[in-house]
Amino acid sequence: MVVQTIMTRRVAAVAPSDKLEKAARLMKEDVGCVLVLDEERRPLGIVTDRDIVLRVLGAKRDPSQVRVEEVMSPTPKTARTFEPVLVTARRMAQEGVRRLPVIDEDGHVVGLISVDDLLTLFITELSNVAAAIAGASRLVQ
Repeated sequence: MVVQTIMTRRVAAVAPSDKLEKAARLMKEDVGCVLVLDEERRPLGIVTDRDIVLRVLGAKRDPSQVRVEEVMSPTPKTARTFEPVLVTARRMAQEGVRRLPVIDEDGHVVGLISVDDLLTLFITELSNVAAAIAGASRLVQ
């Protein structure tokens, strides 16, 4: 299975010069991160809810006065659309990241893959294996 099969296609995005308040409003729509993209939809950075809490609120800064580029984690790791899911999962674990922008062959963002996406897939697959084993064991009896 490849990344594009399980990725989220709807991505919240902002420009580096946008105010952080805009990114926070987008996160209110139940997303844990906002991608920072250039004009061609190439990833420049990523901002998480944790970044806002630690780098802005924790530092007693006003989100309406802070630009996204001041807080974002620059040059995020990415996944490719046709990359195997297990390769991506292993890399996410090694890098200690919970989300990766997914890019196409031209480097444009086309989605996002998260640990939640991986867990959903793995739980479904494990359930299928368990059901197959249980079915097979009934046949043996």
